Amino acid sequence: MVRFRRIRNRLKEITESTTTERILLILPFFILLLDLYLFIHAIYLRDIYVIIPVMILLVFSLMEILVTLEEIHERALEHLKYRDMERKVRRAMGKARSKVTVRSLLNHLLEEHPELKDHEKTLYHVICQILSEKD
Repeated sequence: MVRFRRIRNRLKEITESTTTERILLILPFFILLLDLYLFIHAIYLRDIYVIIPVMILLVFSLMEILVTLEEIHERALEHLKYRDMERKVRRAMGKARSKVTVRSLLNHLLEEHPELKDHEKTLYHVICQILSEKD
């Protein structure tokens, strides 16, 4: 089962994706099935003028599926990063003894976790959201 870890992870990402993303993933598979049907029919007819365009459509359908899967994967990674930031903010808020402000919490987190420096804007929004929930 170790060999299929990536497939399991991608399937988990698909199940956790939004309904719109799932629909956008189903449509290319439907088009791919139609293209396969046309390809088989073109081979049966042995018409090269139909086989070549259908092969091009098959390639485009496969590329569309791969792009959609990659977009779902990127969105899942962003979501995980957001949850990780949320966890770090909540932990820092729990450690704070006095009333925290957005700026003080942001500075504290950037000192404690320098890897978040590139995501300062997102971190700011996470802090604001958590502080607004707390009030």
